[in-house]
Amino acid sequence: MTTVINKKALNSNHIYKKIKLKGTKHTADVYDHALPENVFRDIQARIFNQLPWFLESGDRSKQSYAASPLNNYKITDHTQFNHLFYHVNERAHGWSQYTNFIEPVLNILSPRAWFRCKANYVARGDKKGISRGWHHDATGSMNGENGNPAWNEFKIAVLYLNTNNGYTIMETDNKVESIENRLVIFPNDVLHTAILQTDTPHRIVLNMVFLPYKEYKKK
Repeated sequence: MTTVINKKALNSNHIYKKIKLKGTKHTADVYDHALPENVFRDIQARIFNQLPWFLESGDRSKQSYAASPLNNYKITDHTQFNHLFYHVNERAHGWSQYTNFIEPVLNILSPRAWFRCKANYVARGDKKGISRGWHHDATGSMNGENGNPAWNEFKIAVLYLNTNNGYTIMETDNKVESIENRLVIFPNDVLHTAILQTDTPHRIVLNMVFLPYKEYKKK
C-alpha cells in the first residue's frame, strides 16, 4: 500500500514509481523530481552552505550494527556528520532553529507523529560496496539500538540532496540510487544500509522517520 502523504505538496511534475520489496509484502515509494526545481535548489544551497554539522555521537563501530543479510557488502566504521532537526527523545528541546530550511519536505510527509528528522553527511569511500551498517531506524528501545523489535508502523523517508554512485540498499536486495531530488519512503522494519559513494567528495541526505496516517478503504 502506498504511504499516505500530502501529495499536494509534491512537485506537480514528479515521477512516481512503486518498488516491490523482494520476498515480502512490502513496497517502497519513489518520487523523482519530488520538489519543484527552485524549491529543491533553495533547500540544497541552504543545507550545503549554511547548516552546521556535528560529528555523529554514539557507538559507530562495526559491532553496533546488525549482521549483513547480503553478500559482497563490507561494513566499515566510516563515520558521518549530521544535523539533528528533531528526535522524539529530545522533544523538550523542540525542533532545530534551522528547520525552516526543510519545511517543504516536511509538508510532503505531514505525518501523525515524528520520531526523528536529521541530515546526514558522509565523505567519499575508498572503494565501492562499503556499507555504513545494517540497521532499523526506530526500534522498541526508542533510541535505535539493535536487539529490539523494529516499529513496523513507522516509515523511513530519504531525500537525496546530491547525485552520486552511493545508494540505499535493503535486506531484500532492492537498491535505491542517490539521485538529487529523489524521495524514497519504505517500511522501518526492513533492514537497510547506506553504501558509500566513491565519485563525489560527499553524500548528503535528509533522513526522516515518521508515523504516517492510515488509509482506510471505503465500505
